[in-house]
Amino acid sequence: FSFDSFKLMQSLIHHSSLAIANSTLRNQLQEMVDHDHLTKLYARNYLDEYVESALKNDDCGMFLLLDIDNFKRVNDTYGHQVGDEILVQIADQLRVLVGSRGICARWGGEEMAVYVPNISPDEAIILSNRIVEVIPEVTNPRVTISAGLVTGNEYQKQEFQTIFLEADTALYHAKKNGKNQVCIFNEAMLLHS
Repeated sequence: FSFDSFKLMQSLIHHSSLAIANSTLRNQLQEMVDHDHLTKLYARNYLDEYVESALKNDDCGMFLLLDIDNFKRVNDTYGHQVGDEILVQIADQLRVLVGSRGICARWGGEEMAVYVPNISPDEAIILSNRIVEVIPEVTNPRVTISAGLVTGNEYQKQEFQTIFLEADTALYHAKKNGKNQVCIFNEAMLLHS
C-alpha cells in the first residue's frame, strides 16, 4: 500500500467503525424504548402501536388487561423491592403462558396487558383463566390478579382506545366483584360502571 492508500483505508475503517457503533447504539436505544426496564416486557407505547396495527389485519383476537390485587398492601408490608420482584415473577409467567402467540406488556404500575392475535373467543377465555389461576402459584409472596378481557366480535375492527376502555371496564368489574378473576367485557357493564 502507498501512504495515500493506507490513509484512505484507515479513514474508511474509522468511518465504518463509527457507522457500526452508531447502528448498534441505535438498536440498543430502540430496545430500551420498546421494553420496560424492570419486567423486560414490552412497554405500553410498543403495545399500543402493535395492537393498532394488528387490529387492521386480524380476524379475531384477545386483549387482556390485568392488575395485581392489593398491591399497595404488598409494597407496604414487604417493601418496594419485593413488590418489584413480584412484578418480575408475573412478567416471566406471562411470557411462559403466552409464548410466541402474542405479546405481553407492562401497562403501568402494577397493570400489565396481553394481546394475542387470531385466537378464538373460547381459547382466549381458557388462556385468561389459566393466567389468573397460575399467578398465585408462582409468586412469592403469593398474590392474585384481576383481569378484564375483550375478545371476539366485541373487538373486531374497533379502535384500540375503545378496546382498552372496554378491557378497563371489565377489569373494574372483576375488582368490584371479588377480585382474583377474569371478567369478559359486555355492553351491560357500561350501564353499571
